[in-house]
Amino acid sequence: MRQEKIVEYLYAKKQAIAPKALAAAVQISERTLANDIKWLKEIGSTEGFTIERVRSAGYQLKILDKAKFRNYLSQSKQQEQVDNSSPQERVKNIELLLLFNDEYITMQQIAEWLDVSLSTVKADIKQVEQFCENYELSLFSKAHYGLKILGTESKKRRAILYLVRNTIHTPVLTEKYKEFNFVFDEQALRQFLQEQLKMNQLKISDIVFENIVQHIRLLSFRILQNNTLSKEEVEETNIVDGYDRLTEALVGYLEATYQLTFSHAEKNYLEEQLRGKFTVLDDAASNRQLASAIQKALELVDRRYHTSFRQDQDLANALLMHVAPLLQRLYTGHQLENPIIEDIYTQYANVFNVAMVFINELNKDLDADISKDEIGYVAIYFAASLEKQSNQVIDDYQKIAVICSTGGGAAYLLKVNLERLFSNAEVETFALNEMDQIDSSFDLLISTVPLEQANFELPIIFTKTILSQAEISKIEKDLNLLRESQNKVHDVNQFILSLFEPEWFQIEEQADNYLQVLENEGARLEKQGWVEQGFKQSVLNRERMIDTIYQQGVAGPHPMEQMAVKEVIDVILLKKPLMYRDKQVKIVFLINIKKDHLNLHKEISRLMIKMMDDPMLELQLTKIKNFQDFTSYMKSLMKEG
Repeated sequence: MRQEKIVEYLYAKKQAIAPKALAAAVQISERTLANDIKWLKEIGSTEGFTIERVRSAGYQLKILDKAKFRNYLSQSKQQEQVDNSSPQERVKNIELLLLFNDEYITMQQIAEWLDVSLSTVKADIKQVEQFCENYELSLFSKAHYGLKILGTESKKRRAILYLVRNTIHTPVLTEKYKEFNFVFDEQALRQFLQEQLKMNQLKISDIVFENIVQHIRLLSFRILQNNTLSKEEVEETNIVDGYDRLTEALVGYLEATYQLTFSHAEKNYLEEQLRGKFTVLDDAASNRQLASAIQKALELVDRRYHTSFRQDQDLANALLMHVAPLLQRLYTGHQLENPIIEDIYTQYANVFNVAMVFINELNKDLDADISKDEIGYVAIYFAASLEKQSNQVIDDYQKIAVICSTGGGAAYLLKVNLERLFSNAEVETFALNEMDQIDSSFDLLISTVPLEQANFELPIIFTKTILSQAEISKIEKDLNLLRESQNKVHDVNQFILSLFEPEWFQIEEQADNYLQVLENEGARLEKQGWVEQGFKQSVLNRERMIDTIYQQGVAGPHPMEQMAVKEVIDVILLKKPLMYRDKQVKIVFLINIKKDHLNLHKEISRLMIKMMDDPMLELQLTKIKNFQDFTSYMKSLMKEG
């Protein structure tokens, strides 16, 4: 398990490790790491250890009982094999086995390797066939011989890289690959690659750097095993530039170090992988043409989502630097893997559709399928632009009235804290009996007590007298939603709660198909006039393209373009979890909001993330018997931050 790997890594290092470095070592996000550490602390007391957070240093393992801890490590080693309880991991290992073996393998051999029944393997093979189809490979079966994956070497390498990156344990790799891993000096390769990048003045992100290292490792192993590319698989390139020089240097290093022989096709393949992964733009004419295309794509996005991304020049410049190599990757078929894609996809679901529309517009002439991972990278730029716009909202308020009934020092402290938040604004405090002094010269009212909107023409948000960091964050969220909404009184939590309605909450006892559930609910929303016609089909198209099923069985489906006539979150609690694309679905939040409500979508995602992070979620869902139980649970999640 991943958590055991964390303990083993900390035990081996004998010192505190920074969260970022530890997360990178076990190939997870820092948020996932924090959840794992929390879980390890809970079970550690019975296993003879704990994990402490050392200030300015990171996480450190502390052994409390040596005997118990040795027993824990021993059990961990025994479990370092395929997690038979996880069908997804088992299937991935079957796929790896077949891809790494050139000879036929029988199902009985696979069953013995994985220590599962023959019937289990037979059931898994259907998913293996689908995997092969996705990577343009085929699973060939020959009587009395077994199974074998057929296809071009380049397609096999692409499939292997995906599996190696996405399978936590890979104990079924062939002995030859294990031997290769033992002799392959990855650290030396990294150092050589860094020197060459500096020499050729090429810039690269850490994620892309890791991507290239993995490509080179696999390429070297496949050549050693005589699994080489044919001439037809790689296009000829006659360009002499930094990529070409880098390729020649890497080939020379690998041939000398590991006694490899690179064919012409293999050299071109390596250069293809390198080209398009660096932020290098040295063709002025191409830059102008791409910059113009980006502006047109942003115009399309702004029309569809009622946004103003086109006005953000920093966004346009950042996209120019990112999109040039991205389009090259699409052309050559070497798209990047994204190790933090699930976190991006969950936290920034509000801009994922935006990124998809943007890329599809740029990519319409090339007509190449873009991966979820690549879309995730682009989505981050749009998320950053939204964050910047959110920060600018605060500057829009120049004169703020504050009602604080306690008065005295508390009112003064609140005023000082708000002046720090609204650095460009004039802030005045009033008692309840002074409300008549608040006139139209003010452009925002902040109150610590309930007020009737009818008494004021100003937009109102509510806060606590003592401002914690969480409360300051809530004010910022309230302001963003105020900007998007026509309502004058705003509270982010109350607004989201208002989107849940008894009519659009149901507990489904016997659902059989996830997409059918979405189709039924989409049709119901259309029939009752809560959405524009076409909502149902748009939701289904979006889900078929890239599903919105997140961690712990929480799903947040929505259409490609928001189509709300009246906003609502349609909730379906599934008493019997459904499976879709190997993912389990326990609760569905069918999100129906208006086009310009990207910040609202973000806050809905925050609430869903709180639910995913709840270690007692499964128990909580079983306790929900009606709409009141559901809203009580939502309120409890909101109180946590």
